[in-house]
Amino acid sequence: MYQYFVAIIIGYLLGSIPFAWLIVKLVTGKDVRKEGSHSVSTRNTVRTAGYFWAILTASLDVTKGFLAAFLVRFYLTRLPAATALTAEMSIFCTALAGIGAFAGHLWMPWLGFKGGKGFAVFSGSLIVLNPYGILVWWLSLPIFLIIIRYSYLGGLSATISAALLGMFFFIFGHANGIPNYYWSDWGVMVHGFGCVIVLLLRLIPDFKAMKAGEIKRWSGMKVSQWMR
Repeated sequence: MYQYFVAIIIGYLLGSIPFAWLIVKLVTGKDVRKEGSHSVSTRNTVRTAGYFWAILTASLDVTKGFLAAFLVRFYLTRLPAATALTAEMSIFCTALAGIGAFAGHLWMPWLGFKGGKGFAVFSGSLIVLNPYGILVWWLSLPIFLIIIRYSYLGGLSATISAALLGMFFFIFGHANGIPNYYWSDWGVMVHGFGCVIVLLLRLIPDFKAMKAGEIKRWSGMKVSQWMR
């Protein structure tokens, strides 16, 4: 049973590495938490340090989500003490690592539990758990941004779409006897909806700010509004 707790800890510690803060600090000397939206994120890195460093930040954030899931799936669950784990429980353990990494990015203990929205980390863990979910997330995101015109709600909606894909594949994959770990295991569904729940908790301040009129809806179709 220890591996489930270790998976969460591994994921959380990897996810909590503050790449945006480190890069902005090294490049500009500024604290990203005190700039722009005060978020430790790729978007705020664009505002503070520019597109090149933001791309590097996003790549590193994807990597830490990927590593959390990869290390648990292919190393932790294969340790001698974990040999009793079934294939399904191994994927569940990997899902916990992905959720842990997501939560670690949202609440970084080294930065007073400040963080970002975790979308890059979510994408990274999906590489191991459900590659199809990445496609759904990135294809649905621009659609939701155009319809909703709130960037954080667009990201939330895309994350829900990826979670629903996991549920769809679990229901219909198992119903047709297709045991594909990447899209028909219940652990993948747990990962998707677990990240949705964590994200909803993280967005509570944003919901309050939107209700108070502090977050404005996009007034047009300019992509530059994404940076506000």
